Amino acid sequence: MLTFSKSMSFYLDKMYSLLYTLLTLLKTIYNPVSPNVEAIGSCQGISKPEKGVWGGFYRMTKSKIKFNFFLASLSLFLLLSQTLYAATFSITVRPYEGGYSLNYGRISSLNTEVSRELTVAITSDIGKQYRLVHSLLEPLSTVEGNTLPSNVLRVYALRGSNVNGTLNADQGLPVDLGRQILYTSNQTGESDNFTLVYSLALPAEVHPGEYRGRISFTIEPIDSAVSPQTVILDIFAQVEAESSIKIQTSSGSSNIILSPEKENLNSCDLLINAKGNFAGQFRILELIEEQPVSDEGNPLDWQAVKFVGRNAQKGVVINEPLAISGREQVVYTSSPSGEGDSFVISYSLGDLSTQPAGIYRGKIKYLLEDVGMASNRMLAVLNLEVDNPRLFELKVTPESGGSLLFRELNPTQPPRLQEVVFEIKTNIGKPYQVTQLMNSPLTSTEGITIPKENFTMKEDGADIKGKIKYQEKKEIEEKQMVIFTSDGKGSSDKFRVIYELAAPRDVHPGDYHTSFSYSLSEI
Repeated sequence: MLTFSKSMSFYLDKMYSLLYTLLTLLKTIYNPVSPNVEAIGSCQGISKPEKGVWGGFYRMTKSKIKFNFFLASLSLFLLLSQTLYAATFSITVRPYEGGYSLNYGRISSLNTEVSRELTVAITSDIGKQYRLVHSLLEPLSTVEGNTLPSNVLRVYALRGSNVNGTLNADQGLPVDLGRQILYTSNQTGESDNFTLVYSLALPAEVHPGEYRGRISFTIEPIDSAVSPQTVILDIFAQVEAESSIKIQTSSGSSNIILSPEKENLNSCDLLINAKGNFAGQFRILELIEEQPVSDEGNPLDWQAVKFVGRNAQKGVVINEPLAISGREQVVYTSSPSGEGDSFVISYSLGDLSTQPAGIYRGKIKYLLEDVGMASNRMLAVLNLEVDNPRLFELKVTPESGGSLLFRELNPTQPPRLQEVVFEIKTNIGKPYQVTQLMNSPLTSTEGITIPKENFTMKEDGADIKGKIKYQEKKEIEEKQMVIFTSDGKGSSDKFRVIYELAAPRDVHPGDYHTSFSYSLSEI
């Protein structure tokens, strides 16, 4: 507890003056006025004088002594009254934890904020309004020259902790080298007490060490000749170097989930936050020890998932898409001094066209490697899940639209051709076949049909994996016809069918059309 009072020195001065006055009065009272009276300081009293002239003088001297004694008593009373009623104007600042300083003790460099309370008690009977001002005399710094920014120290007053005046710091105010008014008394300047809270928020790149500073508290009377009173507190904080690396997805989980079926699952962001001070340069590695597999036992192709980094401020993060792998891969390298940093690793899906349907699960490990050290330290293990939904579809694209249409057929014209493209997308991993069914013969609007020998088909498939059945012209029959068979893996494929119509000599001119049904089925 630190206290300064003007009354203390005032009382000492008055007591000294009182003592001096008493000694003077006593000397006056007992000062010898007759040859028969011994000097002050002797152990004898005043002897009775002889009769005559000396007797009258004795009586006059005795009256004077009584009068001087009255004056001495009055002076003593007035002096004591003035001393007892001297003005009081003082301030006490007491840390809640005790002691004589604003002591934050040992603080981890990872702590975001530490607070300490101060109880301020102001005693005043000067009858005038006053205010409390604080100022940072010396910013927090170490002997090595490391200084914390002034805005890391903030102050606010506990609302309702005062009684009479007005607190001017109900929100966190940065403590700086300038003067800041924290409290103003009421108009009559009554005594008051309240609580101030000083919070210390360490910056991300704080250097370890013993930080010391000083802060002053001054009460200043307003429109009064009473002198301001000041107390000074030392500030102390011992910052200890610590570091941590937090790894989690943007949703706050430890699961990386990817799926092409849902737009919000096409990619997943991983947030990596390295806080504190590291001993030196470090690297963050990614490792998948076992290749992810589905419930059916199918392995996930390494190229199915890729990742890339962004937003690193101090170090270097991988900036080109890279496929996951069963070997260690460096995703981040810090600055040479090992400063803290934060960045994002984004995982996304690659080509899943050859990947069998299923839910693939695996684990991604993240390791911390201190450059120059032989061993790595585990940082986190995240779950990887790739949901590749079942895909089994046939896309048919006729050249003429939704049906086979031969317009303005004429016997003098050469054969008419129509091309249809077939594309199969599948990931079920099973063989399949494509069949066709002509729903009706080629018929004109008048109901005239084309003989089946005049309507043929031929298939073409360059670079196909499966087998086409009709590489030569084949009459189209009004029944189910298998036109394509996949390979044994059931791979996706693409081929085309060319339909040809040769007009008979006796054909009636006009438009002829028909429709086909196509189906895709497992074998």
